[in-house]
Amino acid sequence: MRDTIRPTATAQFSLAADPRSVTRARKLLARVLDDTGVDGEARSDALLVASELVTNAISHGSRTGDEISIAYTATPGERLSISVRDSIRSESVPRALPPDADRIGGRGLDVVEHLAAWSERVVDGRREVSAELAL
Repeated sequence: MRDTIRPTATAQFSLAADPRSVTRARKLLARVLDDTGVDGEARSDALLVASELVTNAISHGSRTGDEISIAYTATPGERLSISVRDSIRSESVPRALPPDADRIGGRGLDVVEHLAAWSERVVDGRREVSAELAL
């Protein structure tokens, strides 16, 4: 039996800054992961990280009518890069908050931080939050 060598897969797209776009972003990432043969825990982690980054871009960095930009690059057996850009509609800088049982939200980047290396920067007037996960 031969090993199948899978190429790097990429996807770049824009979606409305609407909560329904989280599902669409997950489905598009699932296709990238299918194309590169990523399954199991790595797949679950990747989908969760993407959901959190897209949710944050919509909830904290965008307004109705804005678009978010998303890019995925998966290199089989190595890493997955996820980048999400928003319109910077908030002056606060994304950060992982310490756990607090009394806080209703604010756990997303803490989850991301446990699963991936992440960073934030401003590119062409838009906030980009990126995460890299081992595959």
